[in-house]
Amino acid sequence: MSSTAQSRAAAASALLREAGLLLHRTGLFRLLEERFGKVRITGSAGYDLMVWRDIDIHMPVEAAGWADWAYLGSEIARQLQDCGLQLHKATYLNDYVDPHPLGAGLHWGIEFLDHEGNPWKCDLWGWDPFDFAVREARDESFKLDLSRCDRDLILRLKTEARERQDYYGVVVTSFDIYEFVIAGAGDTLDELEAWKGVAG
Repeated sequence: MSSTAQSRAAAASALLREAGLLLHRTGLFRLLEERFGKVRITGSAGYDLMVWRDIDIHMPVEAAGWADWAYLGSEIARQLQDCGLQLHKATYLNDYVDPHPLGAGLHWGIEFLDHEGNPWKCDLWGWDPFDFAVREARDESFKLDLSRCDRDLILRLKTEARERQDYYGVVVTSFDIYEFVIAGAGDTLDELEAWKGVAG
């Protein structure tokens, strides 16, 4: 499936509008604000670089709040039900039990269909408040770096990666693409793989 710079920009803008409306109409953003105070949309929705319906949200949550975080899953299910939607899939993770090298935190991965039948994936992350503040500052710096890049190159590489079976999120990730473009290391997926040191 071919695309143009114009169609990619239009699709990204449309997806960002959809994401904002979804969080507002479902009440999910309000629910998270009520529970955790500060809510930050990051990833492709935060950077305005969306190529599919995926939202990443970070919040400050004390490690001891894991039980409240676990209960959040049922609150989300009820919140969606109240607006006529159904939670299709939810995955809970307490990464403090077995910390990841990139940091320990709490996670909910949720999936559901919106009122138009479009599939959405939302990754909710609860970080220790100090860790959250560090990540927030780092994210602002990263957004500034991205703002200086060729936005369409990022959207094109992400779109092309998504079109390859078992490739996006497996061979290369969105973050790989962002870093590759920031580094000015090339403009193709093959060059990205070589840059990553992955055999093409």
